[in-house]
Amino acid sequence: MSGTSRRSFTLGLTAASAATIVGGRAAAETFPSRAVRIIVPFTAGGASDTLARIIAGPLQDAFGQPVIVESRPGGNSSIGMLATATALPDGYTLVVGHIGTHAITPAISPPSGYDIATTFTTVAVHATSSNLLVVRSDSGIATLADLIARAKAKPDALNYGSPGVGSPSHIAVVQLASMTGIKVTHIAYRGNSAAVTDMLGGTLDFMFASPAEILEHVRSGKLKAVAASGQTRSVATPDVAPVAEQGVPGFDFRTWHVLSMRTETPPDVAAKIRGAVAAILASDAYRKRLADLSLDPGIADGLEADRFVRAEIARWKSFVKEAAIRPE
Repeated sequence: MSGTSRRSFTLGLTAASAATIVGGRAAAETFPSRAVRIIVPFTAGGASDTLARIIAGPLQDAFGQPVIVESRPGGNSSIGMLATATALPDGYTLVVGHIGTHAITPAISPPSGYDIATTFTTVAVHATSSNLLVVRSDSGIATLADLIARAKAKPDALNYGSPGVGSPSHIAVVQLASMTGIKVTHIAYRGNSAAVTDMLGGTLDFMFASPAEILEHVRSGKLKAVAASGQTRSVATPDVAPVAEQGVPGFDFRTWHVLSMRTETPPDVAAKIRGAVAAILASDAYRKRLADLSLDPGIADGLEADRFVRAEIARWKSFVKEAAIRPE
């Protein structure tokens, strides 16, 4: 290559690099210039959908552009996740999920078309929940120790319900069984609401459920909460002692809700989205809405939240392998 050609080539590279930098800055300065959508990979009305809508309102105010919540259910959340994975990585398509969509389900049934650990990065963990382990009030079980003792005395005699293999309610019991040596029988339902109905009707012996699903029945006296699944006490249910405080040290199962975007999102755009969402999560209005839903705050800082989610992905991938959990 001649000297003139080399100089032209170098100038071309420099110009291209400058254009990329300027283009990235311009994208951040103009973002968003149109509607942003938040995909919910579940049917409307559930916790993920509710939280997405709580965030969408103030995010729309911050952006000055419409923020549309779009329900894309099906395929055990894979349809909505894939829709986000195949959208342009420009910040205009976000997705909400939780410990199931981002950690447990991919560990049990690796999805086709995306890799959860490389395709997505975290905007924020916008809520967490310590699930409640409940029994019927007339069961004669007053404590977690009572439940464990009864299960050990009669292996496989006690049953519990969940929305299916890999659901948070199922995995929490699998973890409890692995740490205590109990053997219990799993009954799968189409959703936790059906399992709660059977708990109240006397068909099931115990189950894990979110405070939003179960707390009214605990307060009415129909069910008794003998433990909480988080390692520390929940803001929503401070009077319920965690499993870890009741003779099973190290037990920790906390449902978390996450807002994600594509990993390739331009850094300046990603920072703008994270900053706007972090401000929403820090507001008194948002925290009040969480309290109304019996949920605890999450991790507002995007980079810290991303580290947390990646650690959870690795943790539950290892757990699923060790527990030999297979898809239904």
